[in-house]
Amino acid sequence: PRDGVYVRGTFLEGAGWDFENGCLCEPDPMELIVTMPIIHFKPIENKKKVGRGIYQCPMYLYPLRTGSRERPSFMVMVELRSGNVDPEHWILRGTALPAGAPH
Repeated sequence: PRDGVYVRGTFLEGAGWDFENGCLCEPDPMELIVTMPIIHFKPIENKKKVGRGIYQCPMYLYPLRTGSRERPSFMVMVELRSGNVDPEHWILRGTALPAGAPH
């Protein structure tokens, strides 16, 4: 793209992804990890406020979220639409985007 970068190969833990509406949803039974669609990261100026219905989803470099002292795993917060529930629902679920292979 002209601005930003496309990222593929990310996975979603703790939630499902509604491909039609482009938002978080409840996962299917026994579905722990969902493959995410390609995400377009676009540089913007610092935002002052997060909009309503947006979940600030942490993205980790490794499936082990804690990483290590030498190699922290946290990368960035990704704004995802929270669907028909409050963003706090996904916080309590521990929803995250590990960029590495699922474990």
